[in-house]
Amino acid sequence: MPEEQKPPSDEIKVTDRRSFTPSGERRLPDLPSAELRRPKAAPTDPEKTASTQDANAIGFDNFVRYLAQVALHQMSGERNPATGAVEVALEEARQTIEILEMLKEKTKGNLSVDEKRTVEDLIYHLKLEFSRRAAAPRR
Repeated sequence: MPEEQKPPSDEIKVTDRRSFTPSGERRLPDLPSAELRRPKAAPTDPEKTASTQDANAIGFDNFVRYLAQVALHQMSGERNPATGAVEVALEEARQTIEILEMLKEKTKGNLSVDEKRTVEDLIYHLKLEFSRRAAAPRR
């Protein structure tokens, strides 16, 4: 049986992927490339970007306002359809206020002046309302 010659595409190619040459020098493909580094983005003005965003878009302001609405809803209570009684969830409201305080601490130094003022005002008013409702006699 005569030996068949394989086409060149079936040949096995061996590639040396070691990081160093036999003399101990680093191979070129493994050297760090300056092209892989990205330049830092120029800092943007948060007030300009906030004015160009959609008013209905979920941004930081809308998120903290949503959390404040949740806390107010928890403090004002909800009517239980089975009993007809209004059930107030003050402990859940306290947790929501603590979440807002945590966000304020975690974002310290990263907020615009308006965002910082919004968070501080919301926390202040929620704490005031919480203390008023917690001190009120239960019906």
